[in-house]
Amino acid sequence: MPDQQPDTSEALRLHAQALSRWENEGGAEAGGHQQDSLSGDDRPTIREFTNSELVHLLTRVIALENLAISLLSDASEQQLERARAMAAYISPRPGTIPHPLTIHAAAHMIDIVNRSNHFRGQDYVMSVPPASIPYKCSPVFDENTLPAGLRREHRTKAGVWGVIRVIEGRVRYQVLDPASETLLEPGWPGLVLPEQPHFVEPLGPMLMQVEFYDRLPHL
Repeated sequence: MPDQQPDTSEALRLHAQALSRWENEGGAEAGGHQQDSLSGDDRPTIREFTNSELVHLLTRVIALENLAISLLSDASEQQLERARAMAAYISPRPGTIPHPLTIHAAAHMIDIVNRSNHFRGQDYVMSVPPASIPYKCSPVFDENTLPAGLRREHRTKAGVWGVIRVIEGRVRYQVLDPASETLLEPGWPGLVLPEQPHFVEPLGPMLMQVEFYDRLPHL
């Protein structure tokens, strides 16, 4: 992330605009009321997400969070301090009523900034392209032949990536560290990182296969 030097007055204007959006879109005001520009019949009807949509949304949020960490790893100290300042701004302020979501969001922003420090100054450019052909594949399993060892916690060896490919039906893919859960189906494979504890659970009739790679696979 290059440390550009934009016009100071323009940068201040954009910063103030971002802060004003927070006040208009969820900042808790004195008295404990959330500001809301829409009320009554003007509010749009919001349908509930399906479980599959929530899982896919969570997957995208995880991807965006890690993308933010990678970008922050190249950020300047000034940019990191600005991120911390924004987290402090949305935290409960004098005269406001604490809102649990904003408290957690502020803490999570600081956590992301801190996690990016682990990657600062390190070169993570991939010199080897992603693998497209596995060096080994498991048999095709159905809901009855899936081995018990895959249904309970297990992991691949160091330097071994896995890809869980569902041919028919659906499979719940549970990663234990860091904790996550994904519903796998045809066209939606699951990536297993080296030494990452995980297990799978058939959700009704299904067919699946596990591919093994000696480097990060191309999904």
